[in-house]
Amino acid sequence: MMLSANVRSTAELMSIALCAEHEAVRRYRELAAQMHSYGNDEAADLFERMVDEEQEHERLIEEWAKVEGIQLTADIGPIVWEDPQVATDYDNEATDPVHSTPYRALAFAAHNEDRAFRYYTHVAANAANENVREYAEILAREELGHAALLRSMRRRAWHAERKGGREEPYIDPASVHSLADLLAVAASMEQCLAEASAALSDNYPALEAVTADIQQSLADIAAKRQSAGAPGPGINATVDAAKACAARTAASRNDAVTTLRQLCSDSDRCFAFYDFVVMHTKDETVLQAAQRLSESALIHIGTLRDTLAESFRAPIP
Repeated sequence: MMLSANVRSTAELMSIALCAEHEAVRRYRELAAQMHSYGNDEAADLFERMVDEEQEHERLIEEWAKVEGIQLTADIGPIVWEDPQVATDYDNEATDPVHSTPYRALAFAAHNEDRAFRYYTHVAANAANENVREYAEILAREELGHAALLRSMRRRAWHAERKGGREEPYIDPASVHSLADLLAVAASMEQCLAEASAALSDNYPALEAVTADIQQSLADIAAKRQSAGAPGPGINATVDAAKACAARTAASRNDAVTTLRQLCSDSDRCFAFYDFVVMHTKDETVLQAAQRLSESALIHIGTLRDTLAESFRAPIP
């Protein structure tokens, strides 16, 4: 973001955040138009949704400042999105993502959401002001969720470009129509995460808490399934896709670092699945369950990506 992490006041932090949201809205609009031109309506829809989310963040920041009597500064500093110019998890050529393919556009956006997450995390860590720390942590969680969604889309775009279609089974969140449907898919996805996390506990002690949380989620899912009734027949293909993804993940566990990378990707996929359900369901019980699962996934993603970064002593792609 090209700004100092030594933020002294909530006015300064919120001014930075508002400028960052302005730039994100501009970029996501460009990317949505670009994806439409490629005929990739799925990615375009995601970017249009991101425009809506960033505009809502702008509104909330402005409302908060008005209530608190804070004067926001429009020229707080340059908020510049960065071309990664680095290898990613999925290929070694993300050198011009914004003017290239859907995959590269998504890689570009995900990279910058990750940068924003790290920036707000550093602000929170360095803040002497308690209010600055609290708001920086909130902003960091928002950016982490955006990055997870974009990485999930990026992975699918990479497979489509590489193979002319999806290399991995697609776990379709639109197939969820009831709590029983959601829990049936979640059971398979969370079991996959639990097994991978447990396999890494000896190598990465920080993941012991993640494993325990996922095991608790599995226990909660099992308990709820007893009273949720039977899932609809339309969910069977989605459950099968979740199981197929889990099998592919298990088969790719060659070493600890590879397993950790895969666990990060699988966690992004889970968050994207749950978040889609949160955004589209009309059923209150489904909404509440999906919200809990998405919040849990987001916490785990933060820990996992910190662990991955530490294992390489380098920024996450």
